[in-house]
Amino acid sequence: MRRPLLFAAFVLCAALPASAQTWMPKVPETLDAPLPADPMAVTIHRLPNGLTVYLSPYRQEPRITAWIATRAGSRQDPADSTGMAHYLEHMLFKGSGRLGTGAYGQEKPSLDAISALYEKLFRTADPAQRKAIYKEIDRYNVQVSTYAIPNELAQAYRRLGARGLNAYTSNESTVFIISIPSNRAEAWARLEADRFAQPVFRLFQTEIETVYEEKNRSLDNPERILGEALDRQVWKEHPYGRTVLGSVEHLKNPSLAKMYAYYGANYVPNNMAVALSGDFDREAMLQLISKYFGVWKPKPLPKPEPYAIVKPKGVERVEVKYEAEEKAVLAWQTVPASHPDADALTVMDMLMSNSRTGIIDLDLVQAQKVKAASSGPEFLNEGGVWQMWAVPKKDQKLEEAEALLLAAAAKLKSGAFSDEDIAAVITNFEVGQKAGLESNENRASFMAESFLRFEPWTKSAAWLERLRRVSKAEVLRVAKKYLGEDRVAAYRRQGQPTLVSMAKPEFTKLDIKPGRQSAFFDEIVSLPAAPVEPRWVVAGRDYTLTELPEGRLYAAANPVNDLFSLTWDFDLGRRSERSLCSALDLLDLAGAGKLSAEEFKKRLYSLGTSLHVSCAEQDSGVTLSGLEKNLWPSLQLLWEHFDSPATEPDTLAKMVEVEIGAHADNKKNPAYIHHALSELAERGPESTVLLELSDAELKTLKDDALKALARRLWDYKRRVSYVGSRSPGELARLIDRGPRRYQDPPAYRQVRYLKPAGDKVLFTHRDMLQSQIGLFAADEVLDPAHAVDYQFLSGYLGGGMSSLIFQEVREARALAYQASGGYQGAARKGDENQVWGYLGTQADKTVEATELLRRLLREPPLSPQRLSETAKGIEEGYRTNPIQFRSIPGAVMGWEDQGLSGDPRPERFARVLKYRLDDLAAFSRRFKQRPMTAYILGNRDRVALDALKKLGEFEEKGLDQVFPY
Repeated sequence: MRRPLLFAAFVLCAALPASAQTWMPKVPETLDAPLPADPMAVTIHRLPNGLTVYLSPYRQEPRITAWIATRAGSRQDPADSTGMAHYLEHMLFKGSGRLGTGAYGQEKPSLDAISALYEKLFRTADPAQRKAIYKEIDRYNVQVSTYAIPNELAQAYRRLGARGLNAYTSNESTVFIISIPSNRAEAWARLEADRFAQPVFRLFQTEIETVYEEKNRSLDNPERILGEALDRQVWKEHPYGRTVLGSVEHLKNPSLAKMYAYYGANYVPNNMAVALSGDFDREAMLQLISKYFGVWKPKPLPKPEPYAIVKPKGVERVEVKYEAEEKAVLAWQTVPASHPDADALTVMDMLMSNSRTGIIDLDLVQAQKVKAASSGPEFLNEGGVWQMWAVPKKDQKLEEAEALLLAAAAKLKSGAFSDEDIAAVITNFEVGQKAGLESNENRASFMAESFLRFEPWTKSAAWLERLRRVSKAEVLRVAKKYLGEDRVAAYRRQGQPTLVSMAKPEFTKLDIKPGRQSAFFDEIVSLPAAPVEPRWVVAGRDYTLTELPEGRLYAAANPVNDLFSLTWDFDLGRRSERSLCSALDLLDLAGAGKLSAEEFKKRLYSLGTSLHVSCAEQDSGVTLSGLEKNLWPSLQLLWEHFDSPATEPDTLAKMVEVEIGAHADNKKNPAYIHHALSELAERGPESTVLLELSDAELKTLKDDALKALARRLWDYKRRVSYVGSRSPGELARLIDRGPRRYQDPPAYRQVRYLKPAGDKVLFTHRDMLQSQIGLFAADEVLDPAHAVDYQFLSGYLGGGMSSLIFQEVREARALAYQASGGYQGAARKGDENQVWGYLGTQADKTVEATELLRRLLREPPLSPQRLSETAKGIEEGYRTNPIQFRSIPGAVMGWEDQGLSGDPRPERFARVLKYRLDDLAAFSRRFKQRPMTAYILGNRDRVALDALKKLGEFEEKGLDQVFPY
């Protein structure tokens, strides 16, 4: 059963010269008891094999979030096999000698043959010979598929009620993430210990094609293209300058031997950490981890090859072209994460841009000198970089945007900030820390990052106290030291990029049999576990309802910290007031009474208060959040802000100018184009995008009328939700502004979807490598009695990696990196539901992918095994995903919107336990003859349009038809 490890060790020995040096990297000191001032109460333990374990109990829900972190990323990729760390991340989901296979001994000869063929392919350049090798690989891959059980790891976790199964690869790390019910800790430990102790890299071919699709996706992403060009210039020959996904040429020549060598060198316990946050007993959890993870064998780590970091000399420039909004980025090399100056640089960055009161925020964004701008640091283990960026306005040159960024940096270096500004930054860091510690995911991430940075926990836990000690003099010193003339300037200009597609080799579609299970799978899911009793939301205990003159107050207590959130929800949006969203946009640029916009934002920021205003089709909202002690002064500022919004004479004209430029950029943004196309396909003339104001309409807006419209919002009845430490009565007194007569909001306009007589295809052209494909079919008006049917169909179709769509699209055919779908129940009573699907695929696979996705939505093959996984996942979701205190008011309002009184989940849970395959068959049968609409964004020169036109009534839509401008 441990043959893969033996193979890995053999390849590692072959790959490393006998004289290869080893090293002992720093590991954090153990902590048997939490530090006195540590809000996470972390303890750190080390197993005899060197594995580091971080434990932070947090009992707000019966779940545990686990991060398993390896100090190995693209920095450790072989120079001739970039992308190796990322490939390996994918392959560590494929199972082991016990999981993911029905008969490992019988599949192993084919696996060995495939590995040998890939080594032959790695050394072969002749196209004809490579094609012949691929054909042989395909033949053996089909043989492997008769034994392999794709995504059995995901299937097991779904049965166990886990959520959030994921992983990521970065420059210096690869991290694997999962959230499990607290009663399934032993199952998690056994699965993960097996996963990393004896991985088998089966079904490599289909995963290669999936990585190709991920690479194609990145080549269609203008942000990735600019970022990769910038990294190459900043880091030059250092591995930080490589793309994590790997070069196109290296992705075409993968080597399983090199992958096993990489795994054997880096995935060892003395190079890894387990970080857990959640509902567990510390001692019992440590014993469990010791029992199962302690069998991993340590080994000396290869010493990393040293790379020099070459500083830029003067201004080094790099440019890329893309049909997207233009952008200028300036980057300076700074310091590694462990450097003493990192703290002052962190504060410096927030003084430059914190999204509200930084120099960039006020001088460039608030002043509307550019369309958008910000800054951000990155601290790696061997170096650091600080960037600032700006998106120019329409007809503004990139050089002008760069000059404005440099002027902002010069202002910083002149000392144009105060001790009060630094204190406000620290207050907001404090608020952010408290909010972040409400989440197991954030807590586990913070522990894992500490390990990956080689940082002692005494330093990590004290980060806020260290920042409190940063002075103005220190910020000035680091600004002048690091923000000098030596920098990189990167531009993204308008133009046609050179698109190099990752053409995929042809492989036979794999026959996935959902009913198969390994013996290890059965063993894991059968482990005894006392069921967790669901925790329902009960009026009077978990929340209160109070009738106020302005509307109903929904209040829930905060048992964790001193942060409040207060929201007013209005049933008023763009549908009834076309200019409302523009009015609220103008308000975002306004001050309050005698306070200018800058003074208003600084006052709120100094209190640690955030103000968020939203505007949608038929609703809008205003949210204040921050420190409970500062609620009253924050409310006073809010009232003044709406009652007397102070703006400059040219504020509106500049806002309209920026918005018109944004309209032009929207027509270049693939994600937004596809969104606009989906709205047109689903709702036709009722599209929410077509509701947006045109350029001509924007030019007619008047300052006084918009301000009056924003003020009038408060004349309407609304719902108020509050989470905090005050009683509902006290809160009601605080927000009461005296006697008023409140108007009823406009009648709600029920959402209806188009229902064509036959299948339909809407297509919009854009020069890109992939096609973005969406499908939908309208269904019944929301019926709460069918809520469990909605859940089951949605989970069956698209509930994670083991779901039908993911398995058939990605695992069996490797047609897409991202493939999803489900059943969308309406949010409000009287609205219609829909079934939907989405994927992004190589352009020449568009027709095949569209046909497949439509077939899966229309006639999903029903399997007892897959239904059982879906049912168990839904059941455990009810049991172990209680609604958290911050979400309770929103959940109660959502139930009311659907015509329900109180928590409907107890009745739904009872039906879940009795749900059968016949129930799903009966509900899904309605789509068998239902016409479906496909909406596709792609390149008409790469897509087989003639074949696409045979899939239904075909309409090609230009950008002027999907946008109102």
